[in-house]
Amino acid sequence: MIARTLALAAAVVAVLGLSACGTPSPGQSARAECARDDGACIEVGVGRPIYIGTLLFETDSGGMDAKRSLAMAVDYLDGQFDTIDGQLLGHPVVTLPEAEDCTPKGGSDGAKRLLLEPDLVAVIGTTCSAASFDAAAKVLSEKSVLMISPSNTSPSLTDPGLRERYYFRTAANDLIQGAAVASFERDRLKARTAGVISVPDAYSRVLGDAFATRFEALGGRADARGSMSLRGSAAGAVAKVAAARPDVVFLPLIEPACTRAVKAIRDTPALAATKIVVSESCQTPKLSRALGAAANGVYASGPDAKAGSRDGFYTGLFLPAYRDRFGGAPPSVFHATGFDAANLLFGAIRRASVRLPGGALIIDRAKVRSAMLDVEGYQGLSGVLTCRPTGDCAQGARIAVYRSPAWPQLSAGAKPVFSQTLTLAEVTGQG
Repeated sequence: MIARTLALAAAVVAVLGLSACGTPSPGQSARAECARDDGACIEVGVGRPIYIGTLLFETDSGGMDAKRSLAMAVDYLDGQFDTIDGQLLGHPVVTLPEAEDCTPKGGSDGAKRLLLEPDLVAVIGTTCSAASFDAAAKVLSEKSVLMISPSNTSPSLTDPGLRERYYFRTAANDLIQGAAVASFERDRLKARTAGVISVPDAYSRVLGDAFATRFEALGGRADARGSMSLRGSAAGAVAKVAAARPDVVFLPLIEPACTRAVKAIRDTPALAATKIVVSESCQTPKLSRALGAAANGVYASGPDAKAGSRDGFYTGLFLPAYRDRFGGAPPSVFHATGFDAANLLFGAIRRASVRLPGGALIIDRAKVRSAMLDVEGYQGLSGVLTCRPTGDCAQGARIAVYRSPAWPQLSAGAKPVFSQTLTLAEVTGQG
């Protein structure tokens, strides 16, 4: 670090000396700026890679989709899906993988491990909101390292009073999903009462609250609430909800909690007629395989990737290439947002980099963040994206509800039984 500081200081002296005789070159100016803020910049030498970290919960389908979608985006840097990695500004992209276990500690520890690489440019992740909120997002932001998540949905992460400066996401804010699920249950299922079973974390609890608030605003009652741990038994939470005999139960959970909660509901006679709606993190083949026939009839809500694909790229190019490369359809709803997260990041790096003679680069991490804020009207795989200072890039989303076994992850021709397009402005009362 001392050697790097001395080198940058020498660069400043050189620039100042040259400025007396003429205008500094872009590279000289960039080095001078970097020297004034030690640690903010990375110099990528000729032939050297650009390091992108990943911080994912890969045993979850959403984490696997994010990993695969990043690989697809690196492949497509040369404009074609041929399983041969392209280059970014003439440099290979190398991913540095670290794991998070869907907990704040897992997110913080993984972020600290990534920061051991001094030339880390940015991070794709996390999978779980719980691993980001007051955890990985905070650790990375303190070091001016941008993180962009394809699957974090908790409203807390982009709340103006709680957000981290270097945090962004392409996944839609759960204020949208909560509102859409409430509309589905009230308008389509004609439910008057609803139960909610959640895990006390930044994703599950907050989405459950968003749904309940909207459901009650629509004239329903959602006071049957149960709480369980991510890997614990669902029996207590289900028994508490069953006492109220709600018309429908909403499960804003992830695995393995989701499978356990659905099974416990199916095994409870008092809930025999109760409909079940799960959130997007449960909309996976894993739940169907684990439950078998017991999964039939379960409704699943989540973003509809097909809604953002207007030019045929998604269905005509991306999905076939994904299936060819990985041997099957995407296992979650986050493949489109994963591809978009990677491409938004690549674009920001392009705009924030200064090319030096011979092909080396200077990348200013602060300018990568500024370049993300320039994203407006980007035609992504998941829809049109505009990144705000809060970190939300998806300003709206179409939420689709499917009825098992006709889920897109299980049947290529699956059709939603309900869909609703909402914007953040609408659900926050600002539209």
